[in-house]
Amino acid sequence: MKHHFSCVILVTLVMSLTGLVAQPLKPYQKPNVLNPLLPGYFADPSIKKIADTYYIYATTDGNGWGAGPSQVWTSRDFKNWTIQPMNWPNTHWYWAPDITQGYDGRYYLYYSQPVEIFGAVADSPTGPWEPLVSGGKSMIPNYMVPGVITLDGQTFRDDDGRIYLFWGTWGIYPDHGCGVGILNRDMKTFEKTALIPNTVAKDFFEAPYMFKRKGIYYLMYSSGHCEDGTYRVQYVKSKIGPMGPFEYPSANPILITNEDGSIHGPGHHSILEQDNRYFIVYHRHNNPHAGGGFHRQVAMDELFFRPDGDIEPVRPTHAGVPDLLPTVTGPVDLAFGKTVQASSYYNADFRPAFLVDNNNGTLWRAKNNQGPAWVAIDLGKKLDIQTISIQFEYPTYAYQYRLETSVDGLAWKSFIDRSNNDRWASPIVEHGKAMARYVRLHVLNTQVNGLPRGVWNMKVYAQKLAQQTLWSAAQTMPVREITLGNLIHIDAANYLEGQQVKGIQNKGLLGGMFSTEHALAVKNYQGKKAFFFDGATALRSTFAVPQSLAANSSYSIALWVNNPDIARFEPLVAWSSGQQDLSKAIFGYGTDSGRGAITHGSWPDLGYASVPGANVWHHIVFSFDGYQESIYVDGKLQRKENRMLFVRPGDAFVLGASDVLDQHFSGYVSSLQVYNTSLDEEEVARLANEVPKSDFFALQTDDLNLGKLSTLRNQGTAKDTLVALDDAEVVVAGNRLALKGKAFESAALTDILRQQQYTLGFDWYDGAAWQHAMFVYDKGKKRFYRNGKAEKRVFSNKLLRVNKTSIELAYPFHFFRAYAGTLRSEEINAKFSQWKAGLANGLDGYVPQVLSPPRLINADQVFAQVEKRLGMWYLFRSEGESSGWKQQPYHLFKSFEPGKSIEVLAKDAFGNVSKPVVERVSAKRPQLVQPAHNESYSAKDQKIPFWDGYQYSERTDSTQTALAYLNGTWKIQSKNTKWGDADLLAPFVYKELEGDFTLEVKVSDVAGLARKARTSSEAGIMIQRTDSKDAYITNCILTGWNLGNLSRSIGPQIFQEENTGTGLNFSPYLQVQKIGNYFFLRCSGDGMYWKDLPGTPFLRADLNGKRLRVGLYQIAGNNQLGYGEFERLRIWK
Repeated sequence: MKHHFSCVILVTLVMSLTGLVAQPLKPYQKPNVLNPLLPGYFADPSIKKIADTYYIYATTDGNGWGAGPSQVWTSRDFKNWTIQPMNWPNTHWYWAPDITQGYDGRYYLYYSQPVEIFGAVADSPTGPWEPLVSGGKSMIPNYMVPGVITLDGQTFRDDDGRIYLFWGTWGIYPDHGCGVGILNRDMKTFEKTALIPNTVAKDFFEAPYMFKRKGIYYLMYSSGHCEDGTYRVQYVKSKIGPMGPFEYPSANPILITNEDGSIHGPGHHSILEQDNRYFIVYHRHNNPHAGGGFHRQVAMDELFFRPDGDIEPVRPTHAGVPDLLPTVTGPVDLAFGKTVQASSYYNADFRPAFLVDNNNGTLWRAKNNQGPAWVAIDLGKKLDIQTISIQFEYPTYAYQYRLETSVDGLAWKSFIDRSNNDRWASPIVEHGKAMARYVRLHVLNTQVNGLPRGVWNMKVYAQKLAQQTLWSAAQTMPVREITLGNLIHIDAANYLEGQQVKGIQNKGLLGGMFSTEHALAVKNYQGKKAFFFDGATALRSTFAVPQSLAANSSYSIALWVNNPDIARFEPLVAWSSGQQDLSKAIFGYGTDSGRGAITHGSWPDLGYASVPGANVWHHIVFSFDGYQESIYVDGKLQRKENRMLFVRPGDAFVLGASDVLDQHFSGYVSSLQVYNTSLDEEEVARLANEVPKSDFFALQTDDLNLGKLSTLRNQGTAKDTLVALDDAEVVVAGNRLALKGKAFESAALTDILRQQQYTLGFDWYDGAAWQHAMFVYDKGKKRFYRNGKAEKRVFSNKLLRVNKTSIELAYPFHFFRAYAGTLRSEEINAKFSQWKAGLANGLDGYVPQVLSPPRLINADQVFAQVEKRLGMWYLFRSEGESSGWKQQPYHLFKSFEPGKSIEVLAKDAFGNVSKPVVERVSAKRPQLVQPAHNESYSAKDQKIPFWDGYQYSERTDSTQTALAYLNGTWKIQSKNTKWGDADLLAPFVYKELEGDFTLEVKVSDVAGLARKARTSSEAGIMIQRTDSKDAYITNCILTGWNLGNLSRSIGPQIFQEENTGTGLNFSPYLQVQKIGNYFFLRCSGDGMYWKDLPGTPFLRADLNGKRLRVGLYQIAGNNQLGYGEFERLRIWK
């Protein structure tokens, strides 16, 4: 049976592959091409020829931001390349390596980590390497040369024997560019350094490379963005020397993306000179292009020169340079061009035939990344087989596999079994002896969970090749996960409405519970029973996150969710740990266009293409199959992107918050399922359509604001239907929210009242106590139940009037329901018992405790604050203004007259209301302190008006720090200033204050605003302890990275920072209000209506009771000159 089953699969796949073979090949898919040079993802290539061997040192790409390991590719014929592990470095990043022979004849390897360059020395080009600087320190720190951000070191030896190092990245900023230095004989320090500015090396971004030809020095470099099609190669030239002066030829750039995009984002190159010919070795994006642009491949094409020495534009190719190959032919690859079958293939871009096309730019990849896959070659006839060569997709990851051969495709014999392999290599060369027609490779497991089962090339030889596999050291292999399916399944339908649960049972494969210290309410919302997340509650699983969700593993999340008021970030599910890029797994329902839906860290983050509408039930699915990540909304595909992930599982799943609990979801979740498999479009559509019909009529007062009301939404259905109210008002009755009025009606209610059978359920407040009622209409017969017991209808006639289209209730009610059909006595008793239990969970005489008596904090705004209690909403009101129910236990009244009173109420999720607290606003006004408008300041030797002190860097020449005041505007500027650097202090002008205060200012201009350019310069308000510069709070504007308004709190074991994501569209008015231990940070568009900044207020007991520096600051963050202009400065104390 086993053999027969295999045969059926083979026949089926042969039939499916026939159509694939007939499809025309794209230019990059043609067989026997030389570009890409290497079978794998590598970037920033530095090619060297030493003796008879070629070496390519390159960034290990495709594994999360060039995360190593260190390696070098070698070849003697420029066709067959072998990867060789190296002992150094073992750091997280391994970027842009390069080697050269030093003055002493030894080999020196240089590589980069973010904004640092490191060096090592060895006696051979492949190591073992010894660091040049001990203690893991770099030899070139960032900005060692002013204006040069450190990265991408590349060496050059001139004819006089002197060795130069060129480096630099992000050289596009003003006064930035490329760094160059003449190395001393120790190969780690410099005789001389210089900046080659971007006004000379125009558009310089990174990756400088110097070479010399016929007396001309060529400084080549890359510009644009390495992750997209703008990346390109440009150059300048000099006839004087490696340090210039340079001229910029007109024929720039010389290497760009080609017209069909199949050569995409070419750049970061090196040059090979051979037989007076010059070849450019560069990287470009893989085909089809992977998400983020970090699956790059190495290619080579020839450089040609004009008579004046200018470089001609490069004609990039897929064919490469075949005339560099040796003329002597090697052993024949028996598999080339033969028929291939497979267990599966992802799509036509990864078809099985690409396994045998001798093309390092095409590969076979299985569709399923979670289990074993196989691929088989039909050699056409029985042949002698002694060597099989495999080039797996990721050369620096270990694969576990088996090779088999067969004469007839039915009975198989083992050629080699590496089911327990834990080392990587490329190529893997297996030797053996077989006489067979078929060769089959089983890919069983990989070093990284969810790594695609892919192979660039597989070759078969009749001879035993001399080449042996060059294996890496042993790697840690993951445990094979055999449990696949629905891991998590929670459903509010399994709980009673009105329950407050501290544990939710998981009915998925993992079992266990989700638990929380703060109870989660189960409520009805728009016709669905749901778990209500209040924006502060999170649940953790009692079970661990399985490894089947680690790294690049497939997953799916399917949930029914309703978000009444969508914030920027609202995480629903998380299962990751740590902050490393690509390692997060956080899924939410927020508005942020960059990561409102999915957060993995950096470029794979996703926002919704269109944010699902607020206050509507949606079926949302996130799904990933190891290559494509998809977002579905209401059964329809909304967005799909390809990516590779490196998720680090946490110790538990988190519901309702991020993995570090810094952001929370507020809204309703009816059901949630998590799978460690992907869902296709049909499965998603099926889940979205599995909606039980449960429409009924419901009025609920749980969340209503006090006051008059003319319409109210029917909460018994997902449809947006309004109920008309006659003379209705929301009031507090018997410590609960209640609705009183003459009558209500709606079409949905009318439909039920026309039925032959229906049931009404409601409660009412009779002036002394709450009562529960059920009214049953059964084909003309009427029954009335009061508190679970049947009563005569005499009372019900006084309480309730059922009209044809409306209902009249004589007393205020908290809820009202109407259902089609009748209920049995035991069902009525159950509903009463459920209601009674909810009533018993009221607030029991709770009165909000005043934390800060109402007071004026500026000219006309009053602030009130009560003590926060979990699960509470607060209402602050006075004559003419009400806050409405809000979770913040404080409120800033827009305009207020002293002497009036403020009333504060609190309520829970079910509409139980506290007793009120009433406080009279003090008539005392705070003292206003502000600079005189007619004063001015512009020179350091003058006394600074208004302020008590001025903190700034003594290195005024390098920081260009300046402070000025004219016509009511303060201007603060600096460059090169940094946090935490005593020599490069940010300019900060301040008053020293004690006690509570409020500071307001308008930031009227910042660097880059006029030209609509985001920068790293920030400007705003700073609060700092006088005895510790490392304890501070800032309310500032930082347009770089599209942050906008930013709040920050720094101190001993304190780091809090959030932003509005508004970039250049920031709110210019800033306010900081200190009251006791609390610091309230706000922003405003007009200086009247203030909005709390995300993550605030800050609770800082370490700053209370201390003398504080309170004022304005600006910090550059890099070598660009930045500034901030401040107007309307006012301080109240």
